Amino acid sequence: MRRGAAKISQYNIEGKELQAFLGPLETSIIEVMWSAKQPLTVRDVYERLKRRKRIAYTTVMTTMDRLYEKGLLDRRVEKGRGGVLYVYWPKFEEHNFKKSAVHEVLNSLVENFGDIVANYLVEKISSEEKEFKDLKDKLEKALRGKRG
Repeated sequence: MRRGAAKISQYNIEGKELQAFLGPLETSIIEVMWSAKQPLTVRDVYERLKRRKRIAYTTVMTTMDRLYEKGLLDRRVEKGRGGVLYVYWPKFEEHNFKKSAVHEVLNSLVENFGDIVANYLVEKISSEEKEFKDLKDKLEKALRGKRG
């Protein structure tokens, strides 16, 4: 799986976890892909998802293609029974995707509302003594790294 930055095109302020960045079906599919630890066909993903909810094969196929177009899945063509088929795998490990997505959202907020974001983060973290100490330690470590 590739390391690097995932491109996030939306942020749903009411979404929880991955659904803040992806739709519900996209989230289900990417979670199946991460749990598989191997490339999967649309049929493989469809079979896993249909155990949990009623869903059409073509809906899974279209959504996986959309995730490919967004750069979150990669694919190759293989010959299978009945013709050619796509085999997909995630371009990003789960942690790297989440980290990249959060960075993109925060970068956008800082670029658009810098002082407000900075003040909010200081207020939020300084209200919790342990979080404040952890942040202070991280900032000091980062500053030492830049000097050294």
